Amino acid sequence: MRRGSMTSRQGIERRKSRRVAIVQEMFFGNRGTRKMDDISEEGMFITTPDAFMKGSILDLKFRLFNDDHPITVKAEVRYVHEGVGMGVRFTKLKAEDRERIKKFTERF
Repeated sequence: MRRGSMTSRQGIERRKSRRVAIVQEMFFGNRGTRKMDDISEEGMFITTPDAFMKGSILDLKFRLFNDDHPITVKAEVRYVHEGVGMGVRFTKLKAEDRERIKKFTERF
């Protein structure tokens, strides 16, 4: 199974939204910048050596390619790959930001 895969034991995809690879820096609370690996309307994978507990709430700020307006959102840690990164789910994403992410992912 691929890192960050959200499939059940039967191999059925559990994600509801299209996910696309994106390697871009993002502002990560008081820890500076980190890189996001992929993004969907529901969340993203963040590359970081930092250890976080599942269920932790994070403050994130990032931009999509060719978009000058940053997206600021709270996200919950859903799974952790120690020393590699973590998958987070957006918890307080504005409707207009969700639509911007949806349009972004549909281009790829």
